[in-house]
Amino acid sequence: MVVHGVELSIGSARYWNGGYLDMLDRFQELWPFLWHSEHLSYQTVPGRDGGSISIGTPLPLPGTDEVVRLVGGRAAAVGRRYGVPFLLENPAHYLTGLPYESEIGDEIGLMAAITENGCCGQLLDLHNIYCNAVNHGFDALAAIDRMRLDRVIEIHVAGGRWEDGFWVDAHDGLVPSPVWKLLEYTLPRCPNVAGVVFELLDFYASKVGADAIAEELRRARDIWGQHRRTTAAKKE
Repeated sequence: MVVHGVELSIGSARYWNGGYLDMLDRFQELWPFLWHSEHLSYQTVPGRDGGSISIGTPLPLPGTDEVVRLVGGRAAAVGRRYGVPFLLENPAHYLTGLPYESEIGDEIGLMAAITENGCCGQLLDLHNIYCNAVNHGFDALAAIDRMRLDRVIEIHVAGGRWEDGFWVDAHDGLVPSPVWKLLEYTLPRCPNVAGVVFELLDFYASKVGADAIAEELRRARDIWGQHRRTTAAKKE
């Protein structure tokens, strides 16, 4: 079993979600997991009463050394707490002109710096890379080439849609062809990858249909199987 969370808010400046970790403590006691993951983002801001307020959606972090030290320290603490790999997922975001310090450069550099500082792995969401490439105008394959792919343990693929001029990470349909191509390109370059996940929100499942979902899973398994066969052949 593996766990994927959405509300730890690991990048919030003042508070992260301690209740999430308490819940995960109990979960691990009942169903020990092989690894777990969270989004590299924040979802809470300080409230007037001194507590925190949920903002309802994950937001991206600025690329600063302060963020690297904050999130890296928290990621390392989570790793020590559970004794299994902890992964951070690269987020889809819709904000242009995010600030990045020169030594970090961009979102690829930020993830590399945080996983290095926090001694943690990466959940590589290829649909998120595709979203950001479409919305912010960069080459997805070139971005893959610049990543620390040795830190990737899990890969996600998903579908999305156009909304208000953005391609959004909606998890509401079939995987776009460019994302399958990204998977075929990326998987052989990830020496420590342990699994691929097709993401679909439950309330879209009936719209997509069981046959289409089965076909997406079959395609993912075929690509994974080819990867495993190629890896085995190289070792012989």
